[in-house]
Amino acid sequence: MEKFPWWTEEQKKLADEVEEFAESVRPVTDEMRWTKEIPWDVIREIGRRGYFGALIPKEYGGMGLGCTGGCIIHEGMTSAGLGVLYMASMCGGTHQIILNGTEEQKERWLPRIARGELAAICLTEPFVGSDTSGMETTARREGDEYVINGKKRFITNAGIAGIYLVYARTSDQPEDVAKHRHISAFIVEKGTPGFTVEKINELCGWDAVYNGYLSFNDVRVPAENMLGEENEGWRVLVSGLNFERTIGMAASCAVFRELLRYAVFHSQRRIQFGRPTIEYETNQYKIADMISWLKVSRLIAYYTAYLIDLGVSYEEIVMWPTIGKILTSEAGSKACADAIRVMGGDGFTRFYPVESLLRSHIVAEIGAGTNQILRRLLFRQGLTYLAEDIRPPRRRIHEKLGVPVLAGYRKPPSPGEAREKEIGEEEVLEALASDYRVNPGLYMTPDDLKDELGISDDQFDRTLESLENKGMVRLYRDKRGVITLAKATYKGLSRAKPPEYYRWFPEWVDKKNIF
Repeated sequence: MEKFPWWTEEQKKLADEVEEFAESVRPVTDEMRWTKEIPWDVIREIGRRGYFGALIPKEYGGMGLGCTGGCIIHEGMTSAGLGVLYMASMCGGTHQIILNGTEEQKERWLPRIARGELAAICLTEPFVGSDTSGMETTARREGDEYVINGKKRFITNAGIAGIYLVYARTSDQPEDVAKHRHISAFIVEKGTPGFTVEKINELCGWDAVYNGYLSFNDVRVPAENMLGEENEGWRVLVSGLNFERTIGMAASCAVFRELLRYAVFHSQRRIQFGRPTIEYETNQYKIADMISWLKVSRLIAYYTAYLIDLGVSYEEIVMWPTIGKILTSEAGSKACADAIRVMGGDGFTRFYPVESLLRSHIVAEIGAGTNQILRRLLFRQGLTYLAEDIRPPRRRIHEKLGVPVLAGYRKPPSPGEAREKEIGEEEVLEALASDYRVNPGLYMTPDDLKDELGISDDQFDRTLESLENKGMVRLYRDKRGVITLAKATYKGLSRAKPPEYYRWFPEWVDKKNIF
């Protein structure tokens, strides 16, 4: 396992230990693909070594090695075929209790997880997947208890976990729902009356993983089992998903390593047309891609974990787990298919584990938020966080060349520097006419106009509407009716400037032939 220079000596030592342990248990865990039986002796040994407590502070019985430590162990456990079970515990309460739990809650549950008691996260429901805020499971306050009713599905470690992090709706008020202040987070323990396993799924992949449906029938949970305040569960949920995406990236890193291990092993030993198949460029290119994805994925995963361990807020780093999850999951799916192609028919058989990796890894594109949903988030997040880096290019017509050129960035005036007089119609039309010469197929935003006119308020809205009524400009409004784009009509361009203002021809054009 490659180590990064920002890792502590303790984390580097952990990487060596985990790698050695993963190699030692492979002969046992590899049998799960055939027997579908969890090797409980290995799980107990993982607990004895304290690996479930990687990110739990030492005062609560953990290793205190943060998100980086969790990623290191998860990468190793995935290599050993136990990553899903391990990850469910990391994301099913550990991180959320550390981040949001009271001192009493931390003392109550963290030592148990550190010793190896399994945990699970309960978020998805039969009728609610990506639309998390629409969850239907409810929690109603009755005295010092909450009564939970509903169902959850696709719950990993269902039935075998002792600690379950459950999200439930605690408000139906429209104003609360609009602000995502209608969900709360609870710890529900195995054996609580009314809390049962409804079904265990047969999955495409994840051999020997207990994944299923949970039923809550008047499940009474003490109020002190709530993480955070009532209706503040969305914050707990979002931070947990970002953590889950980060930990999940480490699993993809392990998958890339396993794929390389078998693709290289097989192609070096398979002779076709008189030479090893690894000598064919088509296979070399696939292996080269796997190497690239491995290196890039580990860099993003452990850099994100490093930022988390530094205490950087999720609001500041949110793009990293989002980008990383999309990249590693999709690259991993392609790498699995490519490894099978490199190995040919052997890769398609169950006698090599690459087909199992393909079956299991495809869910990485779905879990912790589908990649389609994450792209929507990334679009909004990216435009916000990169606003300064991708500010619109300011362009003007060159006086001599007569063509659009960059004009340099001009800082907008502060409110105190804003022009006090009302902007007239002629000034607005001239600005739009100038932009027509530079960007003839584009509208201008209000900010573009502010920059061009040297103002910082919205006083020109009245002028724009007046020009619209006169047929001089065309305006685009958003769903709220706010003006977001403007351009001059042909009538407006004619009023702003004479025809000669808009004309331009390259030097090589014979103007005698131009009417």
